[in-house]
Amino acid sequence: MRGNGAGVHFGGASRFHRAVEQPDEIRRVIVNHLSPVIMGCKPAALFTLQTTDVCCSLADTLPRGLDLMVLRKSENGLLVFVFEKALLEKTMAGRAAGNILAARGYPSGGPVAAVLSRLKKRFSGDVFPHEIGLFLGYPAADVLGFVEHGGRDYKLCGYWKVYGNVRQALRRFRQYDECRERLKTALIHSA
Repeated sequence: MRGNGAGVHFGGASRFHRAVEQPDEIRRVIVNHLSPVIMGCKPAALFTLQTTDVCCSLADTLPRGLDLMVLRKSENGLLVFVFEKALLEKTMAGRAAGNILAARGYPSGGPVAAVLSRLKKRFSGDVFPHEIGLFLGYPAADVLGFVEHGGRDYKLCGYWKVYGNVRQALRRFRQYDECRERLKTALIHSA
């Protein structure tokens, strides 16, 4: 974890203050979707925003070191992917993740930008690219289990459907909950 909540840096104090002053929608996204990413527990987050204005406001308030990419636009809104590049690169470097991605046409050993470009192309198709779970830090066994079982017959459902190590998943779920609470506390105390 990167900090205890009080040490979270949004590109300087003024940028953090701006995040606190943003509309409720931005605060909700930051706390509910980005807490584990901001705290360094998760490489990325995926969520939908209703308008381009909200997306631009969020991009302006992201902490230093996080990047935002719109994977798809539709009548339902914008599918937004926020990631921490170094942690994402480390996640993608794993052998299991690399094998799964290579089987789906992703470049191996190249820059993360090339992998993200392929991901965006996969989101433009008709079939949802379930390998997104790897980008979000889900264990490879759970991503493969989801695909093989069609989202059924899982052992546990939390932040994702677990097909592999339940104990490890529960630890990670608790860690994500702690990140959310710590960031929520930091935002409340900085107001």
